[in-house]
Amino acid sequence: MSHRIVPATLLLLGLAASPVVRAETFGLEQAQSYALQHNPDLLAMREQVAAAGGRTQTAAGARLPSLGLSYSARASNNPLDAFADKLNQRNVATQDFDPARLNHPGTSNLHMTQLALRLPVYAGGRLSASLTGAEEMEKNARLQYERARELTAFQTRRAYLNVQAAQEGLAIADDAVKAAQEHARTTAQLSREGRIVISDKLTAEVHLAAVQSQREQAATRLESARNQLKLVMGLPLDNELTLTPAAFDAAADTANLADLEAHALANRRDLAAARAMHQAAKARIQAARATHKPNVDFIATSNWFDDNPGFDSHSSSVMGVVSLDLYAGGRHQGEIAAAAAEEREAQWRVQSLEQAARHDVREAWENLREARARHASAAANAERARENVRLVKQRYGQGRTILIDLLQAERAYTDARGEELVSRVNLEVGQAALQLAEGALPLPQEGTP
Repeated sequence: MSHRIVPATLLLLGLAASPVVRAETFGLEQAQSYALQHNPDLLAMREQVAAAGGRTQTAAGARLPSLGLSYSARASNNPLDAFADKLNQRNVATQDFDPARLNHPGTSNLHMTQLALRLPVYAGGRLSASLTGAEEMEKNARLQYERARELTAFQTRRAYLNVQAAQEGLAIADDAVKAAQEHARTTAQLSREGRIVISDKLTAEVHLAAVQSQREQAATRLESARNQLKLVMGLPLDNELTLTPAAFDAAADTANLADLEAHALANRRDLAAARAMHQAAKARIQAARATHKPNVDFIATSNWFDDNPGFDSHSSSVMGVVSLDLYAGGRHQGEIAAAAAEEREAQWRVQSLEQAARHDVREAWENLREARARHASAAANAERARENVRLVKQRYGQGRTILIDLLQAERAYTDARGEELVSRVNLEVGQAALQLAEGALPLPQEGTP
């Protein structure tokens, strides 16, 4: 009995130490929703939006009053400091005016607590421009994030369809292997009976080896497609992935190309983000020009002075401060010139992206048109190839044709099925690509599991 217990115990320990592999099942909508919630690149962009929001809050706060508290302690034998300390503490006596004491006061200790209120009254428009720029940069980050969500959803959809296509491609390869194995068995039997020449048997075996190799390639493509889908979704690569079949959605007629281009220019979020960046650049010019204007601040303070930590000898002050830079060595002019150049750069980038958006729409439109034509042709050709296999197999059974004709017919049928599959996936991906180029790709509902 003991010799059975030890192996069983080792097996249980091995299972406990092995990593747990989760098996998950996704539909197309579920896969897209999961990707929008777990794709690490998308999550990183979401944090950029949060950071931009923080910078907007900082810019808005610069226009509001600031209240600060400070505490300092000092020991000094400087005559002026010593007399000022006594004066601030309100304990100056007649003997303190003695020249000897004034010149050699000894060491004076001062503890000062200050509460200061500062309000910017006027900054030449710099604060308002900085806030506008920060708001536009936050808008840019948010729009870029929304565009990234669309791209992630599209990439997930394409990867999902590629996995389904790879699964169907493997099934096609399995069918080809099954047929080739049947031919190999049949020709081997006929060769042993002396009813066919040896070359037919060898031809069947060569054909079987070829389709088996193609089957292995199809299995590798399926595994690669699964890993690509996991990568886009943000799903651990060790997790098992099962997909529920997505119904084939034949492409409907698309809108007029000019309308699609106009819609893209009006609705593409990456283009809107570039326009927000342009507005932010304009605001930076205004902020840079404000440096030539005066700054007006209101400052109010409450102070407490003592030779020990405490809140004795309170005093208050209120003041207005007007400041103006008269000369800064050309620094301000350089800032204005740099901001103006950045504004022109942003304007050119908007124009470039507008052209790119129109190009994306045209390319996607043409690709979808081609995909429709290819799929219609491939579907009809696959049906003809299937019927041809039936007829050639019938003639071969009657001894009216040779084996090579049957193998060629079956190979043509396999190729036709593969072409129909590829064209069907291209058609579905093409529909989504046109929606993406237009800026109208539908996203899964929030909260989709």
